[in-house]
Amino acid sequence: MIPDDLDDLHALAGEYVLGTLDPAAAREIEDALVANAALRRAVIFWEERLHGLSRLAAPSEPPPGTWEEIAARLGTAGKSPPLGLLNSLVLWRWSTAGAAAVAACLALYIALAPPAAAPRLVAVLHAPQQQQPAWVASGGNGGMLLRAVAAAAAPGDRSFELWAIGPGTAPVSLGVVPASGRLELGPRSTAIHDGDQLAITIEPKGGSPTGQPTGPIVFAGTLVAAQ
Repeated sequence: MIPDDLDDLHALAGEYVLGTLDPAAAREIEDALVANAALRRAVIFWEERLHGLSRLAAPSEPPPGTWEEIAARLGTAGKSPPLGLLNSLVLWRWSTAGAAAVAACLALYIALAPPAAAPRLVAVLHAPQQQQPAWVASGGNGGMLLRAVAAAAAPGDRSFELWAIGPGTAPVSLGVVPASGRLELGPRSTAIHDGDQLAITIEPKGGSPTGQPTGPIVFAGTLVAAQ
């Protein structure tokens, strides 16, 4: 269902333009674009934003025979590719894995961050030895949102817990992550700053019993100022 709330609508449009929605959800948006002017404006807005982000990546050419392979799988061999599909520089820039990951995280931050007092901070959390974004955190001392991007759920008898770690300080719990993968935090009494670390650990069900991490760090990232 297409949301009426403007913030939710923009979040959905951003994910549609990024290509992170499942096929059924993407088709629902495509069907609604004809009659829903607000949705059309949101999609156009994010297309313009993300086309600019695609310039962060170096251009690359598609491998020879790419269209022929696609056409063979689709049963459309002998037909011409859609205009500009394989010649689109933007498309192939986005195919670069590192650039796509950066752009996806930036777009998710812009689309999904709740209102928060300056400075606005953002962190991309990933598993050790991996670069694939798993979580995006955004906001600041006026409020913060953590949202799963490509992270598995915690084991059934355990919980994910989010921690902030400043230079030379002990970890401070920011809360237990709900099973939905979305943690919204209100204004904080303990300040967080540009350069602090965010970490997610696996803890007993309901969170650490000691007030400090007891399980392994499974995702981590650094907070950086977004403006």
